[in-house]
Formats: sequence, structure tokens, C-alpha cells
Amino acid sequence: MSQVGKLNMVNSKLGATMQGQQTTRYIYDTVNASAAGATFYNFFQTFAGKTEFETNLTTNKLDSSESMVIKSIYLTIDAGTAGTLDLSGHMNLNITVGNQVVLKDFNPAFNATNRGVSFDRLHSGYPDARFIEVRLLTDIIIPPQVNFKATLELAETDAVADTSITLGFKGYGVIFSAGNTF
Repeated sequence: MSQVGKLNMVNSKLGATMQGQQTTRYIYDTVNASAAGATFYNFFQTFAGKTEFETNLTTNKLDSSESMVIKSIYLTIDAGTAGTLDLSGHMNLNITVGNQVVLKDFNPAFNATNRGVSFDRLHSGYPDARFIEVRLLTDIIIPPQVNFKATLELAETDAVADTSITLGFKGYGVIFSAGNTF
């Protein structure tokens, strides 16, 4: 089933049958290490005080006329002024949509650096271990008005207090379109 078909099927099962504008979507959230040595990060849960460069959402659910298919996951790290932390070490990424964990204990570190073992086999990883992008083989749907969040647990404790990590979801989506209803 195509990503458009899957998204429409999920939306119709949830009663969200309003037609919207089809588009590409990129949603992201940035979190900062709470202290030196931090290993656990929560994404898409706290939005207060963040700028448009740190997140493009104000709540952890999409509007009633919006939905999204996650096609790839993007992680980037700013190790801070004195940090050596990168994304080449082991980690666990979990994505929860509603009350269901849709990606559990996933280790995207294999896409870091030029190891040549990328999951998608479209590239050999980024040459810099501060960036990771993983293209998913199975679509993850974020339906309208359903809470979602992500957690990342790192094995390394090299984070300094000003370390920030950004998690982004790229994919296909539907946004509100007034069309001919007004």
C-alpha cells in the first residue's frame, strides 16, 4: 500500500475524513542535556521557552486536520563547547504514538560515520558522527489529535551541560486546506 493510501486508511478509520492539502512534512524538537553526563532525552514533550530553531511544534499532537507518515528519522547533535559526545555509540530510540510504542529500542548508530552498514542501503552513512538519518522500510503514521513522543537513551556519558540533540521526522503529510469550504 502506498504511503498516501495508508495515511488515508488510518485517517478514515479514526473518523478524520476531511480532505487536506498533501505536502511533505518535517517536524523536529531539540532538547538540551540537563547536566553533564546526561544519557536520557525526551523529545516532543516540553515546548515552553523553545524558539522556532529548536522546535516547530507547540504541542505533541497534530491538529485535527493534519496527519503524517514518517519516512525517515534524523538526529543531529551539538556536543557543546567542551563536549566530545557523538552519535556513533550505542543508543536506544523509542517512538510512541498514542499509547503504543511503534519503534522500540532501535539503535540508529549504525548509520553514523562511514561504516557502510546503513539500514537503508541508499548511502554509507554520514562522514561526521554528529548526524544520522535513517530511512524507514515500514511507514509510521501519526494520526490527527493523537499524542506522540520519542525517547533517546545513549550509552556514552560524554555529554556536557550545553549539549543539545535534535530529533526530526521527515515524510509525507496532510495539512489543513480550506479549499472550497469557505
